[in-house]
Amino acid sequence: MSDNREMYNEINALVGSLAKAFEIDDKLVVEELEAGRIRLDMAADDNGNRYISATRGDRTAKLYQGAIQYDRPPGEDGGDAD
Repeated sequence: MSDNREMYNEINALVGSLAKAFEIDDKLVVEELEAGRIRLDMAADDNGNRYISATRGDRTAKLYQGAIQYDRPPGEDGGDAD
């Protein structure tokens, strides 16, 4: 059985992007993914660009490679924006 470090690095990058998108700690991202409180879906925008749609509670973010787009700006729901 081979060690696939590329996949390991991709998963770490995804967890980091989710933490940034939802302004939470990496460890909490993992816990919430395991518990089903963060939902991930693959999608494509109107231009055919692939992204991951991540939903946590009433907040959704589109995770593109190198960019995050929100359903509304961070902090708009009363939280702090960075």
